[in-house]
Amino acid sequence: MSKKIRTGIIGGSINNGWAKGTHIPAIEHLNEYELTAVGTSNMDSAKKSAEAFGATHGFDQMEDLAQHPDVDMVVVSINVKEHYNAVKAIAPAGKPIYCEWPLGSNTAEALEMQEWAASGQLPNAIGLQARQAPAIQYVKDLLAEGYVGKVLSANLKIFIDGMGGVGEKSTAYLFDRKIGGNLLTIVGGHNLDAFTYMLGGFTELSAVTVQQFPEVELVDIHKVIKKTTDDQILITGKLTNGSAASVHIQGGVKHQTGLTLEIFGDKGTIVLSAPASIQFGSHQLRGAGPADQELHELSIPASYYWVPDSLKNDSGFVLNIAQAYHKFARDIQEGTSLAPSFADAVKLHQLLDVVEKAAQTGERQYI
Repeated sequence: MSKKIRTGIIGGSINNGWAKGTHIPAIEHLNEYELTAVGTSNMDSAKKSAEAFGATHGFDQMEDLAQHPDVDMVVVSINVKEHYNAVKAIAPAGKPIYCEWPLGSNTAEALEMQEWAASGQLPNAIGLQARQAPAIQYVKDLLAEGYVGKVLSANLKIFIDGMGGVGEKSTAYLFDRKIGGNLLTIVGGHNLDAFTYMLGGFTELSAVTVQQFPEVELVDIHKVIKKTTDDQILITGKLTNGSAASVHIQGGVKHQTGLTLEIFGDKGTIVLSAPASIQFGSHQLRGAGPADQELHELSIPASYYWVPDSLKNDSGFVLNIAQAYHKFARDIQEGTSLAPSFADAVKLHQLLDVVEKAAQTGERQYI
């Protein structure tokens, strides 16, 4: 493998706002990588995108991108309904794979995808980038060091304007349960993963899901579609550390308030907030330890930033992806297992299944 990890991005189109706004600038800022190939749905856009991003190659077939000798690693950044077919197409190339979350449209797909990676001994990473956010890493360590003492409770609230009763043609898939990308899997998945990463997993839980918007107006094409997904998820339960936990995720909020996580211990408190979902960054931290009389701002030490200084003032969209890429580079080059993997993704898919079962049956679930 070359000194730099030569990367191909499936979905690396000038029309893909997420890849263009996160993956590609992250690669540009990191010394460990270089973008050598992009894959899109047709060759014309592939060539235009490759030229725009300074990549040598453009492809309209995923297999061709993955098999090319100038590609060392493949990134999957396309609609979740295509993740399964993409990983199936590129796994035979025997190269490291970074796939966006959710891994599959359902747990069965995710299990099969994880098995492909494991059987081929392919380094793999799942795009749960909130784990790599400096604030999340810092809170995890503060809790481990006893900053709040024994954790008594943790309350997570996420209130966003999206995924309610209004959307656009490009986001219509978010309201179709069969596709697998919705409020529970995307927003719930990212936030529950970070929540349990910091605090530990659930040992038992109850859940309620609510659909307040049975239809969605796609405003750009003046069309109304049926909605088969929920727009509120409420979870209560206990964590492995013995604390009580509550989570409330709501889409379609008229005046978005974003994220608030409150962690109460017998000796202190931590409050994490952000303007949107946890994976996007712009986190603010406040805390009060055993000797403090009131909450105050917590500054995140420089050691929690693993990327060039040019990214340290980023709002979080690029920063957290770059932090994830940095970890994955070490996994690829040194054989470590630092980045969250497909196996971690399967566990998260399974947790979401438990939440759904609890909501559908009305019965408390024990994990």
